[in-house]
Amino acid sequence: MEEKKTSVAAPAGCATIPVKTAPAKTRKVIMVFMAVLVLIAFQSLHFSSDLTPVGQALISTLLFMLVIWISEAVGYATSSFFLIVALALLVGFSPDIATGKIVGVNKGLSMALSGFSSSAWILVVAALFLSSAIEMSGLGQRIGLFILTRMGAKPRQVRLGILVMAFVLTLFIPAQAANAALMTAVCVGIIEAFKIDRKDNLAKGMLLLVAFGTGIAGMGVLTSGAPPIQTAQFISQATKHTITWLEWAKYGVPFSLAVGAVLFILVEVLFPVGKEELAGGRAALRQELAKRGPLCAKERNLLIIMVVTIGLWATGSILHPIDSSTVALMAVVAMFCPGISVANWKEMSGRVNWGTLMLFGAAISLGQALLSSGAAAWVAKSTIITLGVGSWPSILLIGAAGLFFAIFALAFSARSAAVAALVPTAIGFAQGLPDSGLSVWGLTLILYYNIQFSVILPVNTPMSMVAYSTDTFSSREMMKVGIPLIGAAVLLMMLFSATYWRWVGVL
Repeated sequence: MEEKKTSVAAPAGCATIPVKTAPAKTRKVIMVFMAVLVLIAFQSLHFSSDLTPVGQALISTLLFMLVIWISEAVGYATSSFFLIVALALLVGFSPDIATGKIVGVNKGLSMALSGFSSSAWILVVAALFLSSAIEMSGLGQRIGLFILTRMGAKPRQVRLGILVMAFVLTLFIPAQAANAALMTAVCVGIIEAFKIDRKDNLAKGMLLLVAFGTGIAGMGVLTSGAPPIQTAQFISQATKHTITWLEWAKYGVPFSLAVGAVLFILVEVLFPVGKEELAGGRAALRQELAKRGPLCAKERNLLIIMVVTIGLWATGSILHPIDSSTVALMAVVAMFCPGISVANWKEMSGRVNWGTLMLFGAAISLGQALLSSGAAAWVAKSTIITLGVGSWPSILLIGAAGLFFAIFALAFSARSAAVAALVPTAIGFAQGLPDSGLSVWGLTLILYYNIQFSVILPVNTPMSMVAYSTDTFSSREMMKVGIPLIGAAVLLMMLFSATYWRWVGVL
């Protein structure tokens, strides 16, 4: 039946407001109310001295936000304001154990806004401008089509080309959601050009590779998006160990490639395709590329900027002392520089996702506060450490903890929210294992990978939601790939922990 709608008289100056008999709206109100109840309940408990009042206020804020994020009672961008206000008020009215006085709302607000002054937030701002410019100029689609023309026109070659595209574009597009959106557009273009049925296994496999592949490819590149940047910031704050762009690639790319290979095999086995070349063959792919015309000045200039930027990121602390955030800002300056004419502010300001920046800044603030106050260590000690995994052999410990974090990551649709909640807990967990012989920063980095490959349903990441919107695969079909992929990735993580990561000094 069609949903009934009624109208109510609107206040002066407002249009008539349609009122929907929508249970979804009621559910959201109830979930916000539940979040407040959870906050009040935890805040009213009394703990021993190992959890300070400020630490308790921060965990109360985290629990409040977990209900908001998991239930999606409000949009993720809007939730940043809920987070800032809750953190400022709860911390502000908490007693400071050093002075015995109330911390003060001004200090609480400063803590809530501290993430917006971090180098990680600056890097994400610059990255979003760069990714928007690449998307707007058409350079990303040109690179994607160029890769596909070189891979071939047999179904397996096309799907392998999609996965290769994910890894290559991750270098050039420092935003995973934007990468997925661009790859989705390329895939849809191929489906239409070759007149492929959207329910054909080839189409399903292509878009499933987009849904899973963008996050997997992003594991090995520090500048692939907000989650790795956010994680590196937390690791640096907690352990004073800075991971350079090249070191991050050395640790993550081999594992990323291994998980990507498993993904490709799963798609090939579960969604088999024929061996016959698509109608028109490579010529049809070249024709799609030719439709874009010759490389224009804007694309050429942007390509030069990105190649130089990637070179500077890769050689940081080796050939020069410029950090990744400053390099990204230099790239944005070059992009806006007169004479280069890649983009202007009016074009770019409407394309940048400001909601992502709000959530990212607030999430960094919460994560930093959880780490500095000791609250994250208390959470880890009171949850996973109490299960006794600390006494297990290191490889089994890593596997169990990895599965734990992979399962919890499934509750989040925004990776920044997942990182804000889980990475500080991972650091606290690693710090609570003094006799394990594992490095804190190394174990945290490994557990972070679980947040990236933990995808089962379309709602688990923005990238999977973009791919799902093409109406090629179903949620059930995505689960067929996602569940064995998580299991295989955790096993690979244990294998790498016993071999490669020990050889390169991660553990």
